[in-house]
Amino acid sequence: MSKNATGKIVRYSREDLPPSRTDWAKVMAMTEEEIHAAALSDPDAQPMTAEELARMRPAVPRPKKKRRAR
Repeated sequence: MSKNATGKIVRYSREDLPPSRTDWAKVMAMTEEEIHAAALSDPDAQPMTAEELARMRPAVPRPKKKRRAR
């Protein structure tokens, strides 16, 4: 979280959204190698290791229980 964050939740309508601070032209011009290097440089979002990926299992939702009104 940034240092100047107040913790308040602010809602905007679509028309009142503040302008994006993302340089989308720069993002679209990045190569796969640059994207990978950027991902590796972020300590909070490290790619999963082969071991971690091997332990992954699909999340299957439990079926809903049938309930009857009496």
